[in-house]
Amino acid sequence: MKFRTTPYLILFLFFVGSPAMSHGQINFFIDLLYEVNFLFGFEGEPRAADTEFTSYPYDLYDDGRYRPIGEVGRKMSTKAQLLLQSNERDIFGGIAQIQFSPISTITLDLNYRQLFEGDVLSEAEKIGITNFTFQYNRLRNRRFNLWWDVGLSRYEERDESDWGISGGLGFSWFFKQPLSLHTGYRYHEFLDAGAGLSSFNIRMQLHLKKYFISGGYQNLGNRISINTWLMGGGMYF
Repeated sequence: MKFRTTPYLILFLFFVGSPAMSHGQINFFIDLLYEVNFLFGFEGEPRAADTEFTSYPYDLYDDGRYRPIGEVGRKMSTKAQLLLQSNERDIFGGIAQIQFSPISTITLDLNYRQLFEGDVLSEAEKIGITNFTFQYNRLRNRRFNLWWDVGLSRYEERDESDWGISGGLGFSWFFKQPLSLHTGYRYHEFLDAGAGLSSFNIRMQLHLKKYFISGGYQNLGNRISINTWLMGGGMYF
């Protein structure tokens, strides 16, 4: 997704068809084109067809999610994980997540978080957060990957639900076999009255062929304000 033809056509129309355009308008338009390219890729960067997936991280060499440019790998990839979440006092619950990548540049991410707030499970207040995102894998290096996403969110509490939109970014670093570092930030803005929700997590993964063990930290802010640890595992398939 390079957006190569369209920017040049628009530039032609603006500079030839609108000679009275001010310098400020020109600078704004150039900045806008730069941002589009920054989000999706500059001239000469690898396309989706140039990068393919590993079967799982460290399956052959020191590669993470992606093969080196030009090497044959898998066209599609799926990752699923289940994480427990707790602050060791009155917050506990879990996160279920599945990520499907039909091509190397795109990942569809569906995740659900169920939290219980209270010392007694039968009396605890339930909080549910569902999030579906369209993720663009912006950098697809063999050991370092960076992505951004946009999506839809649903927040459930006290038998009430609130829909909203989300945006986020993050990266994965496969720095040394069999370990990798993953971090991400996402903000949810809801349509009804009430504050938004921010989430930040950082996790370390221990890779055991196609399976992995994961542990780390997560902060939820604004609508919910808690710091918790994460622990669980998953698999690539």
